[in-house]
Amino acid sequence: MKFWQELRRRRVYRLAGLYIVGAWLVIQVADISFPAWGVPETALRHLFMAAVACFPIALIFSWLYDITSRGIVRTKAAGASEVADLSLKRADYIVLIALLAVGLSVLFGSANKIQEEIGAGPTIALKGGWRENSIAVLPFNSLDIDRDTEFFSDGITEEILFRLSSLKALHVLASNSSFAFRNSEESPAQIREKLGVRYLLQGSIRRENDFVRVTARLIDEDGFQIWSESFERKLEGIFAIQTEIASTVAGEIINEIVPLQELPAGRTTRNMEAYNKYLIGRAFLDSRSAGWREQAIAAFRQAIELDPGFAPPHAALATAVTVNSGPGTQWEEGRQLAEKALQLDPELAEAHAVLGVILMAERRLAQSALSSRKALNLDPSLGFAYNILAGVLGRMRRLDEANAVREKGLAIDPLNPPLVANVAAEQSRAGNFDRAEQLLLRLVNLPQPPALGFSGLYELYDQWGRFADAVAIAKRYALLTASTNDTDALTALAWSYANLGMIEDADYWAKLVRDNAQDELATLDFTYNLLRTRDADSELGADLRRLVDRTEFQVGEHHPWTLAQLGLVNIQLGNLDKGAEQLEYGIRLFQAGPGRTEPASHIDIATIQSEPADVVFVMHLLVYAYRQLGQVDEADTILQELTDLFELENNPLHHALRGNTAGALQAFRSATGSDWSRYYGPGKYFEIINCPAWTETIQAPEFRTLLNDIKEEVDRQREVVEAADAEHDIRTEIEVLLAH
Repeated sequence: MKFWQELRRRRVYRLAGLYIVGAWLVIQVADISFPAWGVPETALRHLFMAAVACFPIALIFSWLYDITSRGIVRTKAAGASEVADLSLKRADYIVLIALLAVGLSVLFGSANKIQEEIGAGPTIALKGGWRENSIAVLPFNSLDIDRDTEFFSDGITEEILFRLSSLKALHVLASNSSFAFRNSEESPAQIREKLGVRYLLQGSIRRENDFVRVTARLIDEDGFQIWSESFERKLEGIFAIQTEIASTVAGEIINEIVPLQELPAGRTTRNMEAYNKYLIGRAFLDSRSAGWREQAIAAFRQAIELDPGFAPPHAALATAVTVNSGPGTQWEEGRQLAEKALQLDPELAEAHAVLGVILMAERRLAQSALSSRKALNLDPSLGFAYNILAGVLGRMRRLDEANAVREKGLAIDPLNPPLVANVAAEQSRAGNFDRAEQLLLRLVNLPQPPALGFSGLYELYDQWGRFADAVAIAKRYALLTASTNDTDALTALAWSYANLGMIEDADYWAKLVRDNAQDELATLDFTYNLLRTRDADSELGADLRRLVDRTEFQVGEHHPWTLAQLGLVNIQLGNLDKGAEQLEYGIRLFQAGPGRTEPASHIDIATIQSEPADVVFVMHLLVYAYRQLGQVDEADTILQELTDLFELENNPLHHALRGNTAGALQAFRSATGSDWSRYYGPGKYFEIINCPAWTETIQAPEFRTLLNDIKEEVDRQREVVEAADAEHDIRTEIEVLLAH
C-alpha cells in the first residue's frame, strides 16, 4: 500500500491523467484535420503508437522530478526535511537527457513515418497535382430499401456527370474512374488524391412512390463541404433535377452555368418505366458480369418498346449487340440502331461512338475516326470513345496519334480498364516496364479491381519473362473470380506454369479450363498455346491430334480464327499440307471481314485487321510451312510483304526465317517487353525449343549458350514458385470456390 501512496505523493496519478487527456485531444484534432490536409489515415496509427510509447517516459519523469516555479527539481524523498537539497546533480542531467533522447527519437520516428506516408502517397496515387477546375462525381448512394435499385442512382450520377463534362472549363473524370470507389472506406481526401482532382461531388438518392429526393454535396481540396442542397421532385422531373445539380455545382466552381433546357427531347422521357429499363440495361452493360449481354439486350429492348422516341436505349442496344462480338447479322442491326438513335438525338455521343465501332469493323477507318472524334467533342468524359479512336488510328498505322489519344483519355478517365491496359501495353513496348506496372497495379489495388487489371499485369510479367510474378498475380486473380466461373485466371495459371516447365501443374489448371468450356473447340486457342511449350509427341499433342483429325473443315460453323487455329495446330504437329491449307483459308476468310462467308481471293496482309504481333506470328508459321512444302516463292513473297509493312528489326524469328542467324540472335536479346516477346521473348525457353520454325536456327552454338542461360533463370523462378506452392495450397482453395 505504501507504494501506491508514494505514487500519489509524487503526483504520478495526476500527470498520467493529464497525459491521457492531452494525448486524446491531440489524436482527436489529428483525426479531423489529417484528411483535410491529405494526410493518410495510417498516419493516425503512428501518432497513437508514439503517444503510447512516450507514456512510460512521462511516468518515470513524474516519479523522479517535479516542475516548480524554480524549474525542474528532484522530487524529495518520503520523510525528507523541507531544507533538503533538491537541486539537480550531474546524474540527474544524464537521466533527463536520456529520457529526452528516447522521447524525441520516438516522436521523430513517428513524424518520419507520417512524412513518408504523405510523400509516397497511396500505392495507386496519380503523379502530379490536380487541375484547377477538376472534379470527380462519386456514385450517389441509393437509400432505397430495395438494394437492387442501385442502378437508378447510378443512372442519375452518370447524367449529372455528363452535364458537367459538357462544360469545356471543367475537367471532369469519367465514371469508370470515379465509380471505382463505390462503397470505399477511404476518406474523401484519399479518394481525391488518388483520382487527382480538386473537387468531389457526392450524394444520395431516395425514391418514395412517385417522388424522388436527391441530396448532393461538393467537397473541396481541403476536405471541406462548400455546398450542399436537397432536391425533391416527382419522378417524371428527374431530368430537371440532374440539370439543376449540375448547374449549381458548376456555379460553385466556375462562372459558367449549364442551361436548364439543354437536353433535346430525344434524350429524355416521361415514361419512368422506360427510363428504369434503360438504367437496368446500362448497369449490365457497364458491369460486363456473367450473362451481361443477354440481360442488357432484353432491358434495352423493353425500354424501346415502352418509349420508341427515347434515344439512349437505341444507342446502348447497338453497343450491347456489337461490342466484343464476332461475325454475324448483329453488325447490321447495330448500325440501324445507332442511326435511329442519331435521328432522335443527333448529338448523342454514345451513338456516334458505337457507330465508330461498326465503321471500324467494316474497314471504313476514316469515317470511323470522324465518328469517334464527334463522340468525344460531344462528351469528353466518354472513356471508351478514346479507345475506339486510338484503335482506328492504330489500324491506320498512325501510332503516335493513337498513343496521344490514349494518354489524353487516361487524363480524363485514369482508371478506365481498357485505356489503362492499352497504355500499359504501349509503355511495355517502349521498354518502360516500371510505368506499365504502376498503371496496372493501380487497377488491381482498387476496392473492386477489374479483370483487365489482372490480365494486363499477367501479360506484362509474361512478356518480360517474370513468370514467378505472373503465377502470383494469376493466383490472386483466380481467388477473386473462381466463384464466378471466369476461367481467364485459370488460363493464365496454366500458361505461367507451362512457361516454367511445370507440366503437371499446367495440365491441372488446363483441365479446369476445359471442364468449364462449352466444347473442345472453344479452348482450341488456349490448348494450342500450351502445346507450344512441349513436344508435339507429348500426351497433349496426341489429344490435339485426335481433335483436329475428327474436326470437319466447315466454314459456316466455325469462326475464321478457329479455322486458322486448326491450321496452326496442324503445323505444330507436323501435318504441314493440311495445316497450310487451313491456315491460309482461315486468314483469307478473316481478311474478308465480319459477316462474310466467302474468303478473300488472295492473302493481302495490309488488309488484315488484327494486332501486328498476331499477324506477323501467324504469317511466319505459314512461311515456315510453305518452305517445308517447297513453295519457296510464296514464302519469300510473304516475308517481303511483312518487311515492307512492319518494323521487324527486333523480331528474331523474322531474321531466322531469312537465314540471318546473327540478326536473329541480336533481335532475340533485345526483344524483352516488345510485341514479339509474346511468342519468342527471352523468357520463352520452352516455346522456342519446341517451335518447328526455330529448329534449324537454334542449333548454332551461340544460340545454345544463350538458351542455356535462359534455362538457368527459368529454373530459378521455378524454385520460387515451388516454394510458394508448398506454403500455400492454392488448388484446394480454388476447388472450394469453384464448387460454390
